Amino acid sequence: MDDEWEEEEQLVLVELSGIINNDFVTKCCGTCKILDIDSEKPMMQVGQYVFAGEYEDALGTCVIFEEGPPKGKAKSGPELKYMCHTAKKLMMQRVFLAEKKEGESNIESCHDGDEESATCQKEQSN
Repeated sequence: MDDEWEEEEQLVLVELSGIINNDFVTKCCGTCKILDIDSEKPMMQVGQYVFAGEYEDALGTCVIFEEGPPKGKAKSGPELKYMCHTAKKLMMQRVFLAEKKEGESNIESCHDGDEESATCQKEQSN
């Protein structure tokens, strides 16, 4: 019997908010760690930044393109190739993790039902 496994790829449109260094986001090469992507409250880490969020309906349709090498004139923009479209997006707010001390009440649990010893503190927007 062959041990077969199947790989599944999902494209997710993510909107990040909170205090973020713009240069860092462009230099991170698209690498991130995502926890519980199929849950109601997924979490994501990009470098030292941690985000918690939820899925929302997009206003209209979001279309995702893949950038290819420019064709023809050097001054023309990059060649864009359609990848997919979606009506949902993952809205992520930056959170700060703090160790949960014994006897301390939760500010907001990171995951309902998980036995983790961290709490999330959402950044306050003015």
